[in-house]
Amino acid sequence: MQTALVTSRLKEAGHEVYIFAFYGFDGKKIMWNDMPLVGNNIGDYGQKRGPEYYHFFECDMLLTLIDTWVLNQQAADINWVPWTPIDHDPPPPLVFTSLKDNLSLIKPIAMSKFGQTELLKQDIESYYIPHGINTELFAPRKPWRDQIREANGWQDKFVVGCVGTNTVERKNWTVSLKAFKEFSDRHDDALFYMHTQPVQGKGLDLNAMRFALGLEGKSFFPDQVHMSLGIEDETMAKAYNALDVFLLPSKGEGFGIPILEAQSCAVPVIITKCTGQQELLGGGWFIKDLIPIWTAQNSWQFECHPAEIVEYLEQAYQAKKDGSIEEIRAKSREKALEYEESKIFKEKWVPALEDIEKRIKAPRNREGVQAWRLLLIPRTCLPRKVLDIGCGQTRPYREALRNLGEYVGVDIKGGDGIVKADAHKLPFNDGEFGFVWCSELLEHVKDPQRVLSEAKRVGKHGVVLFTTPLNPNFRLDPDHKVVKLKYASLNTGDGYIGW
Repeated sequence: MQTALVTSRLKEAGHEVYIFAFYGFDGKKIMWNDMPLVGNNIGDYGQKRGPEYYHFFECDMLLTLIDTWVLNQQAADINWVPWTPIDHDPPPPLVFTSLKDNLSLIKPIAMSKFGQTELLKQDIESYYIPHGINTELFAPRKPWRDQIREANGWQDKFVVGCVGTNTVERKNWTVSLKAFKEFSDRHDDALFYMHTQPVQGKGLDLNAMRFALGLEGKSFFPDQVHMSLGIEDETMAKAYNALDVFLLPSKGEGFGIPILEAQSCAVPVIITKCTGQQELLGGGWFIKDLIPIWTAQNSWQFECHPAEIVEYLEQAYQAKKDGSIEEIRAKSREKALEYEESKIFKEKWVPALEDIEKRIKAPRNREGVQAWRLLLIPRTCLPRKVLDIGCGQTRPYREALRNLGEYVGVDIKGGDGIVKADAHKLPFNDGEFGFVWCSELLEHVKDPQRVLSEAKRVGKHGVVLFTTPLNPNFRLDPDHKVVKLKYASLNTGDGYIGW
């Protein structure tokens, strides 16, 4: 859904777009909405074919919508912009390692404010672009509601619904079914519609579970042939309209699109207050009594109690009876309108794309943090103050340098916490620093000898490293200049000066 919405908007804006389906389409190539769509045929989440297609189609940017830790890092000659979900709190370590010190990374896109905040805690700046929905299609329509409920014999029923995958137990089907069992024992008119596949991959056998709970006459799935072929968007909107309340006690969400689709159809929601979905509630109830659970990704997601869900189902049931649910429905719709997809594209995507284009064209460090360079940083220095010349906006070596004492970063562009200064004329006293670090700078400056003299003037000791034409990454940056100095050349092709 998001790929369809965003690529269509990109195409309308004049961009040339190619779509790579890393999963779900195993064909070679088809045209969709006048855009080439190619399949994977490997099953590796696009790790191999993605870069191949990027180069084959001569692309300027690789925009991915998948967990970054699955893709890990891309090659330095790719301009990678990951639109990344974060569904743990805190994010798993692999998320950070896939983004930090990444040679191909332009700047990630966080799909939730929660995700953006968590990335920033790790000094990873990101754009915030939430998912968008078509609020004209997903809208409250009484004729649709009446049509679906009459076709299924639900006219006088209280219908609870959920839209979610059944691949692993993240959507928490077990708690949903247990809670609904208790609720339906109190109300004979309660039904549970589960828009999912009852048996799929590593998921649960939901058919077996509902039979074990005695819910076979009170719970329903969509036609599975239709699920395999693909259900039309309008049919989904009609299904949402047939619900009285939407239940999703997910243990963690990168975003939570069905939560907004339901609310866009004026359906109140019951959702867990954690990770990405905690910012999506307009009308409904938050499940707040959560239990942290450790996952295979070495971080926390959150379990909840069926009893709390039963209480909120009861409140929704009574609100329908007394008519107060109409106010909740209105709040649901109002929240969803904040995420109208054309509005999101205009207010979020357009400025982000403009900034991404500038970053792609601007010179940047293509080499990141190289482990062997860390060996050139001493364990201590006197005075205990370290200067990082040309540190850049991301200050990649800051964590390693700050162990020496007070860290000072200098860059011609300045930035938050960065001293704005010209390396040719540093605003510091002679010998003010015990150690000076200068990495990936000399090949960019007008007068390398002057910069080197300034570094030696303000620092007792230091190291200067710069890329030479021998280094294969040298050609990737058009701003690189050949540095003509007497220096030691390492076998990697990097220039090196130490004092």
